[in-house]
Amino acid sequence: MGKLGREAVVVGAGMGGLLAARVLSEHFDRVTVLERDATGDTGDPRPGVPQGKHLHVLLAGGQRVIGTLFPGFDEELDRLGAARLRVGPDLVVERPGFDPFPASDLGFHTAGVTRPALERIDMSKLEA
Repeated sequence: MGKLGREAVVVGAGMGGLLAARVLSEHFDRVTVLERDATGDTGDPRPGVPQGKHLHVLLAGGQRVIGTLFPGFDEELDRLGAARLRVGPDLVVERPGFDPFPASDLGFHTAGVTRPALERIDMSKLEA
C-alpha cells in the first residue's frame, strides 16, 4: 500500500499516541504529535495523566505489539529497571463478584513499571 497522504496529526504523546504515530509513519510522509504537557526526563508524572503515579503493568499482547513495532523495547524496560512479573505466580487477577483466579503459571511474563519511566523510553532511538 502506498502513502495515504503527506501529513498525519496525532493528539497526545502517551503510549497510545506514540504507537498510533509509529503505525501512521508507514502511511504518511510526516507525522506530527501534539502534546499539551511538557515531556522530559524528570521522572515525575505529567499533569495530564491522573493515573500516572501508580504502577503500570503491560498486558502481554500489548507488550508484544510494542516490541514488534519498536524492536529493543523489552531491553529498554530492563534497562530502566522494570520488574519482570510472571503472569500467574507474581500477579493475582481479581474481578468484582468473582473469587480470585487460581495462581497458576500461565507461561509468560509482563513488565511492571511506573508511567513516567515508561514514557522516558525514547521510542525514536529504537529500531522502527
